Amino acid sequence: MKIKYKLNRKIVSKIVLLVVLTVLFVAALICNNFIPSKFADYYGEKIFPAISSFFQSLNMFFQHSVTENLTVILVPVLIIGFIAWLVILIKKFLSKGALKYLYKSYRNLVIIGLIAAILFQLMHGINYRRTDVEDELDLVTTEELTFEQYCAALRWAYIGMIEARSHLGEDYNGVAHMQNSFENSSTYACSLLDAFCDQYDIPLSENYLRAKPVSLSHYWSYTYIVGMYDPFLGEANLNTDYMSVTDFPLTICHELCHAKGYASETDCNLLAALACCSSTRPDFRYAGYYDIFWSIYPIAEEYGDAIGQAVPAYYATSEMDPVYRDMRASVMYWCNIDAEVDALYKKFGIDVTEVSNNANDAFLKSNGEEGVQSYNVPDSIYVRFYLTYVEGAGDA
Repeated sequence: MKIKYKLNRKIVSKIVLLVVLTVLFVAALICNNFIPSKFADYYGEKIFPAISSFFQSLNMFFQHSVTENLTVILVPVLIIGFIAWLVILIKKFLSKGALKYLYKSYRNLVIIGLIAAILFQLMHGINYRRTDVEDELDLVTTEELTFEQYCAALRWAYIGMIEARSHLGEDYNGVAHMQNSFENSSTYACSLLDAFCDQYDIPLSENYLRAKPVSLSHYWSYTYIVGMYDPFLGEANLNTDYMSVTDFPLTICHELCHAKGYASETDCNLLAALACCSSTRPDFRYAGYYDIFWSIYPIAEEYGDAIGQAVPAYYATSEMDPVYRDMRASVMYWCNIDAEVDALYKKFGIDVTEVSNNANDAFLKSNGEEGVQSYNVPDSIYVRFYLTYVEGAGDA
């Protein structure tokens, strides 16, 4: 009877352990959704830089993406490991000890998952709850923006875009490209963000780090992802298959913003665009104003149509011709990618782009974001920034 009692106690203790580990794992996954904003602000400003600096400093020893190299190594290892695990499980079922083997496997898996979830929260998840950059900027809060204000901000973005584009060299097709190497641009972007956030008192981490190029970028383009922050290694990874001058500076700054303590996609896109506009480099400045111009323009047109007024026909000016060449070059690249993705779909029945988009959407929603829609910065924020910091300074 004593032996049976001891066995029952042992079984109960194992079940309790599994339940506790599972609960802790789930809690670690979703805890950032319940963290107060004030704590997240303190964490992002004071604690995150200290924790992330260890991983970021370690990554600086490697010129290429640690994330990419680990993925290339671990994926086949995990596949082989799963097959080996399955073979052992079948053998256990045919002999004995299958339940004990499943128990140990699940226990170990949950422990690994728990550690990963805690690391994710420390390196990224908690930062989703930080105060929005829009609020940190303390923008003017007029109840309703006028059509004239939209037009004024649009003119500011147009002038900035055209002026920056005029300083860029072109290839034989008349298309502008990045003016410096990837390494130079990555280092510059880190300093640019630090300077911009210092000027506007945005609590971004001042840790020095650089983005990493991904060697398999062409195939990565099938997912339509041009940058990714690794929340476990604190590494910013960039797609370098086509370094479009209209997008690449924004992407570098966006991913570095993640690595420097902001998780919200809206915040990172906002910081990236505004920081690029403040740049002394024309390629960065061009990308920033380009993004803001095309964000405001369609909304200003809709606003004008609703009240019977017209937006200045910037799209029809000869100054826009170089911009359109850059746009066409980018469109052509993505059309070629679409053709390759379609070919894969016809062969394997999997739409890589759609699968990636759905996975990203689900990930963002699980962290309290609005899915992939969170990448869109409300056009009104750019107009309010113009009214707060540009119009009043007499720079329009």
